[in-house]
Amino acid sequence: MLVEAAHVVACDLLDRTGPLMTYDCQVDSGLGGALPDAIERARGGTLVLDRFGALESRRRSSVTRLIRDRSDDALILAVRRSEPEAGSVEPRPATAIHLKPLHEREEDIWELVDHFFAATAEDLELEGCRGLSRQAKADIAEAVRETSLKSVRRLRDVIRDVLFEALAEGALPLKLTSEHVRPYLERNFGQTEQGRAEHDAALVASQFDAVVERSMLERLADTHGVPPDLMVRQARIIGEVIEHIDDVPRSYRNIMTRMEDVQRASLWLMTGATTQAAFRRHFGDEGFMRPTKSVAWALYNRVFKRDM
Repeated sequence: MLVEAAHVVACDLLDRTGPLMTYDCQVDSGLGGALPDAIERARGGTLVLDRFGALESRRRSSVTRLIRDRSDDALILAVRRSEPEAGSVEPRPATAIHLKPLHEREEDIWELVDHFFAATAEDLELEGCRGLSRQAKADIAEAVRETSLKSVRRLRDVIRDVLFEALAEGALPLKLTSEHVRPYLERNFGQTEQGRAEHDAALVASQFDAVVERSMLERLADTHGVPPDLMVRQARIIGEVIEHIDDVPRSYRNIMTRMEDVQRASLWLMTGATTQAAFRRHFGDEGFMRPTKSVAWALYNRVFKRDM
């Protein structure tokens, strides 16, 4: 059981693809061609040396030297089989362990993303950045599913590469967002914006059919004059904004204040304005279409935290 578990873990974590082979040390008394052949056939996989502990010292040394000389790409496990006591029941044959490939374990993907980010951040002694946003992790998980990625080690490399690229651009934000991971995913996994949008739409449908009555979603969307998928995206954005609140308690008042500030800042960005006058002109030529100067001034102060 243990050797099979070790083989499964090695395949999953170390990206090994070779077979699990067993060599009975006491059957081949001469240790001639059988052991070198077993080592060769176990290349890229796992070789179990059964009853290795029962060999006398000189033969164990011979086996060890042969492995050192011949084995360059096999995981070697030496097993000492204990004889059952009199009257005991023989242990049942080991049961194989079947682990789903990475792309079929979405919950594991998210946890591994967090783990690999934390490990890399610790290696680099990074401070301030607290990981990836939910949407960024969803983008990575989708790339893993689309490409049927099986290797945990490859996922680790993806997280490290994304973090290094973000570092190359300058100071890290509180959390890496989709904007940080999407260029990498497009280059290395062929993930396109259209593909992500289609996946998001399907995910939205499945999530809200399972958690929220579809009729409620459609009712709220109709009430506010927006498509249902836009309403869902807005809800997800609010969730991400809340995730970034770490300087004050996440109370209703603080959440609403932060959301209003983010919406004001987003509106300013949408207009492309660089001055208050340009911001006012964006809304039309007629005075009644524009915010008053005092309103624009107040919004400017909130957007740029001039009144703090």
